[in-house]
Amino acid sequence: MSNYNFVNRVMIGDGTNSGAITSLPSIQKGDLFLVRENGTIVNTVAAAGTIPRAERVYVAMGIAPGVAVLSSPIQGNTVSKYEGVTSVTPLEQVAYVGFNGTSGALQAAANSEYRLRIVIKDKNRPNGQRTTLMDYNAIIDGGGGQLEAAQKIASLYDQKDYDTNYMGDKVLLERVSNGTFAALTNNATVVKDSKVVSSTAHGLAVGDVVRIGGTGATVGVYVVASVTDANTFVLDAAYKGASGTVLAANIGEVTAVTSWGFKLTSIPQDSRLKLAGGAPFDEYEWIIFDAAYALAAESATSVAAPYTLAQSANPGQGYWKQVADREEFAKGYLGDTSKRRSWDQRIQSQVVEGQLYDSIEITHSEIMKGDFQDIYTSPLLTEIYIPSGSTQDDATPANNNFKAVMNGYFATVLGFTAVV
Repeated sequence: MSNYNFVNRVMIGDGTNSGAITSLPSIQKGDLFLVRENGTIVNTVAAAGTIPRAERVYVAMGIAPGVAVLSSPIQGNTVSKYEGVTSVTPLEQVAYVGFNGTSGALQAAANSEYRLRIVIKDKNRPNGQRTTLMDYNAIIDGGGGQLEAAQKIASLYDQKDYDTNYMGDKVLLERVSNGTFAALTNNATVVKDSKVVSSTAHGLAVGDVVRIGGTGATVGVYVVASVTDANTFVLDAAYKGASGTVLAANIGEVTAVTSWGFKLTSIPQDSRLKLAGGAPFDEYEWIIFDAAYALAAESATSVAAPYTLAQSANPGQGYWKQVADREEFAKGYLGDTSKRRSWDQRIQSQVVEGQLYDSIEITHSEIMKGDFQDIYTSPLLTEIYIPSGSTQDDATPANNNFKAVMNGYFATVLGFTAVV
């Protein structure tokens, strides 16, 4: 972000330039162009290769029809770094406690109390930089075993305290099991966060285990709590997937179940940075957690259920929320240098929700005259974000698109490695 060492500008394209524009008054929103010191727009790789090394150039970004903003001046002989960064899709953490789709189980001895503990252990998340821990305890009254433990903990997990479920918006809990899957005869209609499922002639009875959303053993399962009629049944817990139609091949009864477990998936956190200037500030947040299931009372004989990390969390690279953070910290093209003042101007974000961005970063300096005609340099950083795989992102020289034109100057003239 902007600080006392660098004043950075963040320029964001929409993926497609609006044509071979020759003057800035013709620029359109989302356009990105390399501009010479005299205001000439550089539209070809060949033209970029003729720019003198010591000339100042700019990156122009269109923010409205006929309205452009410029980067800080980039004087070729002051550039110390020119590099490209490829986008990486973010991944949510996925872990299993007990049965993991292949092996494992939950301990569930009669007349014993077991606890599922989930700990949010990352620092870049809601509720401040401190650990969040939640316990869910189940007492196995009789012969219910793993099924009883799975049902009771799932029920507790969905409950709210003071109309808030503190863990439910951070980690998704689903139950998984082994067993033999048999598909229903007809498609089913499901609604997220509803227990009611509709499927013509479903043939299910109270207590049956049903897998919804696929045939694999890592797909969530539910227990039939009641049967309304031959075409409708009610689950023991609200459906966790997306609303819509589930094909008959992907919903069915699971029999001969001997092992149960919990599938835990971190939930992407909301970000409001994409909104118009003046919206509340909310940084990109992701969830990293740990989990354990064992006897609630500490005991030398207590053995924890197996924990399997199936997918590590990865915040990604060039994810739209990350780009929005960079844009806000730098105030986009304004290049704020202080974050300590009480009044803080918000800008209209140029970020598109859901987009992945490749980027170009240029480290350079502004040459300035000081007292008594001394010369000193002010460090600058220009960050350019381009929708991944878009026309602007095309580095093929013959196509003369934005990234290729940038390479025509920074690689051909200045000698840096071309970005791809």
